[in-house]
Amino acid sequence: MPQSNQPADPFPGLVGDLYSRWTLDGLVEIGFAISNDFVARPQFYQGEDIPQDIVSLRMSYGTEPDFPSTQQRQALMLPIFGRSDGLKPDASNNSSQFQLARKKLIDACIAFSERSVDTGVPMLEDRVRSALVPFRAFFDGLKGRSVSLGGTQIKTITETVYKILRSSGIAKVFSVTAPDVNWPLKSADPNGAKLVEAVGGILPIPADYKMSYTRFILLQRVAIEGGTALPTTLTIDPAKETELLALISQVYTWGTSLRDFQQAV
Repeated sequence: MPQSNQPADPFPGLVGDLYSRWTLDGLVEIGFAISNDFVARPQFYQGEDIPQDIVSLRMSYGTEPDFPSTQQRQALMLPIFGRSDGLKPDASNNSSQFQLARKKLIDACIAFSERSVDTGVPMLEDRVRSALVPFRAFFDGLKGRSVSLGGTQIKTITETVYKILRSSGIAKVFSVTAPDVNWPLKSADPNGAKLVEAVGGILPIPADYKMSYTRFILLQRVAIEGGTALPTTLTIDPAKETELLALISQVYTWGTSLRDFQQAV
């Protein structure tokens, strides 16, 4: 068969990446708090390796397109993913199209994965296929310039914040070791969780974003697993058994990681 020259659709990858960044949106709040502390307590910020981006973040937050504020990020992301999974669920979760469709899909994957006997497997698989239909339909309706441009804004501010949080000069201020260069989206370096806990114990950030070491580790797992599972849900052929089973495995892991986070004290 001739090879297709059609480029791969970038949208599934964009969705997965945006989900991970939105789940870890509290890091933006932490980064902004550090940027304000940078001028409030200059005696603590002595390192030459503190990125200059810290000034851009503080001065441009909420006033430049690439540095959207809390409210501006919510305006961009709530229509797509609803309330961030990094926050305690509230009544709005019951009206979010994404979260409602996701719950049906996760429940179907859990029912398949945690079945006690190997009877009724075809029906359990069909339940997953049925749940996949509205889930995909929701994202099909989102393809377009709006999500693409909004994604660029979210990626710019989060990458700026991640660079600041990975700085050894910043880590020294809070008496921890800097996380590695792949943290937080592709590495679960525990030093990152230690930094999140330390900053929350010192700086005045909203209570929702103050997290213990363990709670952040659990949240990071939600972000990473969801970022992996989402592109799969939008690209696999559910008629193919092997692809469907791969989907079920990934969504099941995502769902259980979300459950573990929400149940954590």
